[in-house]
Amino acid sequence: MHLYTKYKIIKTIRSFIGLFIIFSLSFLLNACSSKSDSENLIENKEVVVLDPISYEVKGVDGEVLDNVNAQLNALPQISIQRVSLYKREIRETAKLALRALGYYKPKVYVYTKDEYLDFVAKEQKALGIDENLANTEDDDNKKESKKDIKKKELLDRTVFVYIEKNKPLFVRSFDVQVLGEGANYKTFKRAINNSNIRTYSILNHGNYENLKEQLQKDAYALGFFDAKFDASRILVYQEQNMADIELIFDTGVRYKIGDIVTNETTKELLKPSQSLITLKRGKNFSSKTINDNLSSLSETNYYQSIDITPLLDKKTEDKEVPIKIDLARKKNNLMRVGIGYSTDEQARVLFEWDKPLLNEYGHSMSMGTKLSMVTQEARLMYKIPYRNPNLDYFYINATQTHTDINDTLSDRSHLSFHYVADKEKRWHKDFAMNVEYEDFTQASEKGFGWNLFPSITIARRESTGGVDPRYGYYIGVEGSAATRAISDYSFYRVVLTGKTVLSPTENTRLFLKVQQGAIFGDDSKHLPPSMRFFVGGDNSLRGYGYLQESDRDSKGGLIGGRYMTAGTAELQFPIGIANSRGALFLDAATACNEYTDRELLFGPGIGYRFNSPYGTLRVDLGVAIDKEPKSVKLHFAFGPEF
Repeated sequence: MHLYTKYKIIKTIRSFIGLFIIFSLSFLLNACSSKSDSENLIENKEVVVLDPISYEVKGVDGEVLDNVNAQLNALPQISIQRVSLYKREIRETAKLALRALGYYKPKVYVYTKDEYLDFVAKEQKALGIDENLANTEDDDNKKESKKDIKKKELLDRTVFVYIEKNKPLFVRSFDVQVLGEGANYKTFKRAINNSNIRTYSILNHGNYENLKEQLQKDAYALGFFDAKFDASRILVYQEQNMADIELIFDTGVRYKIGDIVTNETTKELLKPSQSLITLKRGKNFSSKTINDNLSSLSETNYYQSIDITPLLDKKTEDKEVPIKIDLARKKNNLMRVGIGYSTDEQARVLFEWDKPLLNEYGHSMSMGTKLSMVTQEARLMYKIPYRNPNLDYFYINATQTHTDINDTLSDRSHLSFHYVADKEKRWHKDFAMNVEYEDFTQASEKGFGWNLFPSITIARRESTGGVDPRYGYYIGVEGSAATRAISDYSFYRVVLTGKTVLSPTENTRLFLKVQQGAIFGDDSKHLPPSMRFFVGGDNSLRGYGYLQESDRDSKGGLIGGRYMTAGTAELQFPIGIANSRGALFLDAATACNEYTDRELLFGPGIGYRFNSPYGTLRVDLGVAIDKEPKSVKLHFAFGPEF
């Protein structure tokens, strides 16, 4: 055969072989790919470790122990059978936890149970023998309970992490510089002073990161939106067990409030509360100002939702940030129906109808009725804002009440005009002119009276907030007076109230309450029952019937009193149940025409308190120790205690 022809045949065969190999490889790759795709269709199932290890850290305590435990428990579950493969990872995790608290040269040993027992045996003079471990060895002569077997199984899967933390690193130099417009702001100085970082204190990376975060947070709250760290580093000198901290924080320029952005709906809704808005263009930005405006708008009860947002993406070159306000009004009519039971008033039904925003001037109206076994009441209140819908306003109150309790039968019609002034948000002042007509029977006494009289209420309340405040106080005085020149009675009536809550420990509360009432004037002993004083029930003497204690006439009927004195001391203490406390209390009170004729009545008792996000459930058992025969009363109540 010619050489050229032979060469062509060989070349052709090689080409076929090459194509065959390429085709075969492509087929295999496609097959593998198809298999992989099929496997991806199968739901990935979480691998469950049937014999996971637990950790017991030795050699450290306190914050160091807590941090090591937290880091180790964050590791994926490891089988006791494969723990030898993960010892290095466990060791490095523990070292990182120690380094975060300034211990850069620790020695960390990872042992299984048997390895740790051997280690303890060798080092018993320095460490002592762990008797609990020794006693868990197999004992053929001892019958083990299920609890003992489970405890032994857990011990067999325990990995012991023994740590020699050695000397920590100390902060040699702590240099923090605040530059820019905020250099002299007390907020940043306070953050630095509260960072717990001091010269010659142990290096703590957590405190360092928290300080950086707090500086950024404070800068944002004050409107330093361009704030940044020019330098932030920790220089470690392990040979000397020292570290230097350097922070250079540039606040930049403080932004001011720019345009107030609203849509047409919000613009209309803002009209009745425009006096509450303190966001003015050119004023320094502050998160506190934003929150104060949110709180003030919320207190009006006009709005279903309130959103005040700085538009940071629209900051201007003049260092101004626009503020967007979005409001949604509450429904025109809000209705509530309630059914309940009170140990004082027994079964009761409540219906309320509110119209929170009647017009662009911010007028509102509330109507309601309460029906119980002893009292039936209908009321209407109309509120008219003056300069501030929350702190400076007028309101009209009309009430019709029928009372049939104990020895009191009364029909009372009340109309009053009020002006409320609380501009400084400290002392709440309510000035009123009242018109009342009351037709009554009190024991054997019958009468009726028409009165036109002024009244004033001044009160102040401070607390740490919430439904379960740790500290707080309330001081209030109510005074009213009438003269026969324009009324059927001549009198002066005053009631003083003082309350406080203290916390001797984090989960205990001490409540103290004192109340003193007095009526003076020519007709002080003959006023309608609604103005006289009676005691007994939830608010004065638990253990005694509701308003069942006062002076009595010659036939034993209740006649009320010119004076009223009441006091309560209550200690609440933890009882080992979440959100619950027990209570011990002592009530004392009296209502009389002359103190020389009547002594204080005492009512000790015990109670239970359950604190929910909506209020406190109170169950009390009070004893009337000064009554013959002695009585015991059970009281239920729900709502804020202070």
